[in-house]
Amino acid sequence: MKFAVITDIHGNMDALSEVLRDIDRRGDIDYIYNLGDVIGIGHNTNEVLGMITSRNDITSIAGNHDKAIMSVINNTPYPEDLKDKFYEHHHWVAEHLNPQYYEFLNTLPREFTLDLLGQSVLGIHYEIENAKLEDTIDQIPFSPIVEPSAEHMKTLFADKDADVILFGHNHTLHHFINEDTVYFNPGSVGLNRAPYTVYGIVTITPEQSNIEQVRVAYDNTRFIDGFEVKEVPGRALIFDKFIQ
Repeated sequence: MKFAVITDIHGNMDALSEVLRDIDRRGDIDYIYNLGDVIGIGHNTNEVLGMITSRNDITSIAGNHDKAIMSVINNTPYPEDLKDKFYEHHHWVAEHLNPQYYEFLNTLPREFTLDLLGQSVLGIHYEIENAKLEDTIDQIPFSPIVEPSAEHMKTLFADKDADVILFGHNHTLHHFINEDTVYFNPGSVGLNRAPYTVYGIVTITPEQSNIEQVRVAYDNTRFIDGFEVKEVPGRALIFDKFIQ
């Protein structure tokens, strides 16, 4: 069983197009798992959602930006930890979001589990304690980000039981093995500080899991220029923290 892992697309249509093209070109990838933050920060909201929802080989889960934007749409409490960073930006995304995607975003689960050839796999945007899995986004269910290390991953995901734990959220490659558990974050599809995009390939056999990060070059000019052309709110913070 060989599948791709994508995460943190963040409204970047050009990066996602290149990733999907590379996956399809390989011809031996059975499925794609999308670990959340499909929208927010980037400005190609509907284009990205159209690409994800038009395929029948992608399973998606929710990220914090997905849920925060939908809290604006649904007029439910907005998370306090994002108010000083993304409040205006998320309202802008919500104003431009096609209503045809409301149901898709509102029904995204928080996690998925798989049993593949005797290997258990968990996918989650980032650690949420089991007792908080049903918490709304304003209750800030996601755990604080920790520095990448095998020991930190073991502590962070201490309440999770799986042979392979797949996650995203902090846009940084993680590939650690601690005792019998593999922890893998392929990095962000949409937000990198250079003209490339990344995703992961996981191969499961009865004996083990093999994991690799794939880096693909692409022209990010249109994505970068679009922030000024569309006058995206919060673009100064976005460029400082995520792009340049």
